[in-house]
Amino acid sequence: MLETDDSVLEPLAPATAKGAAMRQRLLNASARVFARKGYEATRVEDIVKIARTSYGNFYRHFRNKDEILLAVLQPLVDEIYVASKRRIGRSLKASEAEFIENTIAYLKIYARHRKLLRVMREAAARGEKATFLSLYVKERSRFVRRTTTWLTRLQGLGELSRELDPEMAAEVLGATMEQVAYMKFDLASGDPSDAEIEHIGSHCAKVWYRGVFGAVKEDPVAPN
Repeated sequence: MLETDDSVLEPLAPATAKGAAMRQRLLNASARVFARKGYEATRVEDIVKIARTSYGNFYRHFRNKDEILLAVLQPLVDEIYVASKRRIGRSLKASEAEFIENTIAYLKIYARHRKLLRVMREAAARGEKATFLSLYVKERSRFVRRTTTWLTRLQGLGELSRELDPEMAAEVLGATMEQVAYMKFDLASGDPSDAEIEHIGSHCAKVWYRGVFGAVKEDPVAPN
């Protein structure tokens, strides 16, 4: 879960099944409102109206709209993190095809939640003390740390050039994926098709993989 500091709010856990059901109803309503209206335009009034409940019920579960949006977003970023993990049983140095597969899996889930993830970026841009800057930095750091660890292990095994900085390479991958996803999915007028996601994902993966590990050798063409 989120680390606690002055900008991150502690969640209020419901004590009963009825309370848990109301909390979920509010979460579902807020996801709809934030996806449609964005961060700045969303009001608690909009959420309680969609949830068909009262302000009192809202404030029993959440202190403000920041806290309820955090509760909506955390499962989404967790889902993306898990989807982009290296598959169990595969070699430490994934093949280019495996890297493409992971990248597409990541982007498919990102695209599914693109409107809410755009809201996270919008909210994070509010400044250093914004609650969502903590979420954004924390989640991005989690991806970068995982990739840095992977590349460092490969470097120790002689699979990666010593002149390459694993952390910088991980930052480049993260920044590339973030910006491509933002431009192609967050700002798109409609949902991308599977074919579009696969096209974008395969090219992002190839550019990054070949930049780190070098060009993939083509199989020789058999003579006629």
